[in-house]
Amino acid sequence: MVKRFCLLIFTLLTILTYGQEIKFHKNVSYAARKLKFIQKLNESGDSLILESKKKEIRRVDILNDEYLESIDVNANKGKINLKKIPFGNYVIQAKLGRHWIVMYVEKKRDVNAYLAENKLKRNVELNKVTVKEDTLNTSDSNKIRFDENTLYWVVYESNSRFASSKTMGLKYVDEIYDLISKIQLEKKSEVGKSNKLFVYEVYNKGKFMKRQLRNRKYYKSKRSKFFNVLPVFTSEDEKKTNSQS
Repeated sequence: MVKRFCLLIFTLLTILTYGQEIKFHKNVSYAARKLKFIQKLNESGDSLILESKKKEIRRVDILNDEYLESIDVNANKGKINLKKIPFGNYVIQAKLGRHWIVMYVEKKRDVNAYLAENKLKRNVELNKVTVKEDTLNTSDSNKIRFDENTLYWVVYESNSRFASSKTMGLKYVDEIYDLISKIQLEKKSEVGKSNKLFVYEVYNKGKFMKRQLRNRKYYKSKRSKFFNVLPVFTSEDEKKTNSQS
């Protein structure tokens, strides 16, 4: 059952990868030309190549009203993966020294791939309930409870010797269970043992996002009326639990 489920997920990811169209609108301002800032999609059109001849690229942010991804580059050249971001329109801003270079990306789905994706998703859902009990630890499945009618702000940090990135966005329950299963596997590996996952319950989506987009560290607030400042799940707590057992 688990092997069949993994095959379905792999097929779904393949459809999502090849059934998308990405349009990139580069920055043609004087500042971009002065900094000799190169902006282009790669040959397959699923990653953004950025290069600065004069200033180091410190960070790249990808954002819209429901999504925010921050990637620490700290180099003169970087490759930004666009395959995993949800469909929609995005602002991409790169920080070069004190300068911000703003670009835009439109990500749309292919109609035929959309139909195939929906058909496959129905098969995935039929298998998910059975597999969920296998992928989550028994102790975790007893203590983790999410409201299916609630949105959650999810922060995923990927940390390695070579690069670090932080992905943040609003997620529904099904996506959260998948992310928890993913972080549990990563924690057992040498490459992903430093990765982190935090899940916060959001009370007011509009007001929360307004503040979060204004301040990328807003989710770390000690008090707020718009979300629960205490994460309902954190991989750090799970690490402590595992070390005590």
